[in-house]
Amino acid sequence: MIMLLNSERHHDKASFLLVCGLKLALTWFESTTFEHAVLIAPIAVWLIYRKRFAFGLARRSQLDACLGFLGLVCAVVAFIIGKLSLINALQQFALMSMPLFFILSVFGLVTLKHLLFPLFFLILSVPFGEFMIPHLQEVTADLTVIMLKLVGVPVYREGWYLQIPEGLFHVAEACSGIRFLFSTITIGLLIAHLEIESRVKQIVFMLSVLVIPILANGMRAFIMVYIGHVSNMQAAVGFDHLVYGWVFFFFVTALVILFSRLFYDGKSLPKLSDNRVSLVVPKKRLLLSALIIGLGPTLLFAYHSQQLQVLADLEPGSIDSYDIEEFRQWKPIYSGYDEYRSIKAVVDEEIIILHKIAYLTENEDKELLTWSNRPYDPEKWSVADSESGQYQYANKIYHYRYLTLKNGMGKSINLIYMWKVGDNFTANPIKVKTLQLLSKLTFSDFGGVALYAATQGNVSKDSLVKALIELEQQKSE
Repeated sequence: MIMLLNSERHHDKASFLLVCGLKLALTWFESTTFEHAVLIAPIAVWLIYRKRFAFGLARRSQLDACLGFLGLVCAVVAFIIGKLSLINALQQFALMSMPLFFILSVFGLVTLKHLLFPLFFLILSVPFGEFMIPHLQEVTADLTVIMLKLVGVPVYREGWYLQIPEGLFHVAEACSGIRFLFSTITIGLLIAHLEIESRVKQIVFMLSVLVIPILANGMRAFIMVYIGHVSNMQAAVGFDHLVYGWVFFFFVTALVILFSRLFYDGKSLPKLSDNRVSLVVPKKRLLLSALIIGLGPTLLFAYHSQQLQVLADLEPGSIDSYDIEEFRQWKPIYSGYDEYRSIKAVVDEEIIILHKIAYLTENEDKELLTWSNRPYDPEKWSVADSESGQYQYANKIYHYRYLTLKNGMGKSINLIYMWKVGDNFTANPIKVKTLQLLSKLTFSDFGGVALYAATQGNVSKDSLVKALIELEQQKSE
């Protein structure tokens, strides 16, 4: 079965920095994990205004200017790399770090020292850290099982599924506690900056802020399961589950704020006379800083102009599309692809299903590696086992990832996947992005391919990888 979709070429020629900033802001409103970041930018502006006297303390030196300009150049290079490799976090970190280096280059190190926290706090608005979700799910499941056993509730765990006599619970992504952790860290940092003077107290308090939400989320998950146990699954399910979760979240947040008062030590702003807050902006440093920041969009515009000429020959025609069949209720979760081939085969007398998902090009709306493209649906499957491996075929090394997936219905499948960029095969996402960046800079490849093989039978890993290689070598019909 073959699915091909037309790809669209769209490149913003107006302002790469503006588009990146707007995309960052949209993520705050669209993602429940980072919705707290909506308040970070206004708070950072208020913190800078609160320390506006720092601009009048400017002590400019050539070294400060050189370090600031160098930092801006590095931020621009990082922004370009992030843009070409479609790594949103890198783009956004580079963008949000520019104010820090701008202050250093224009006003100097003394001013920067006073404004360092607000500028660092602004960087926290970058939506980053979703890679922690599986690890937090694991910790939450571990803590829940431990607590259930302590109170004598029999529990059987399979991946992220917890079976008790009264029913089945799934430690989903929403149960990982990542929203709780990020929002608590943000509140903790703000409290530590505003109310705690001692560095030792700040460190101890922040360590507590890191541990408390993780333990509290484990407790929350345990309470949900235990309520389900004592109520024979009549409570703590469906809408009740959400209500209890939010009530517990606000309760623990209030406790963290009350707990922080134990560390207050009367921190206050320094008192400065009015003659020390005059603002003088050096025009040459300001102009040079602005030129360095504008260098990124200029270079990207030049690159995309050349890229459009090369991509003209890759434009696919109009091709019919078909639905992709599931295998034991499993299939890769992908979108925006240019080609999707899905076939069933027999290997070692067992049925396997193979998927080839190709991207001829990438842009902001379609890319090979993104948080929404996944090997499986996390709402249906959890990882019971995971390992990396390699296979040699025709004097070439193929690196792959092997997963054992399980669901709440007792089903399991064995899954192998890898990505191809140019002539290289790997299961390392960082290597994929690096290869994509190099391929785009040399105009040799503007996309990549994802390859999956799944079976319920006793099929060797080498046989699955070989089947994937042969699928990739076939031309789309």
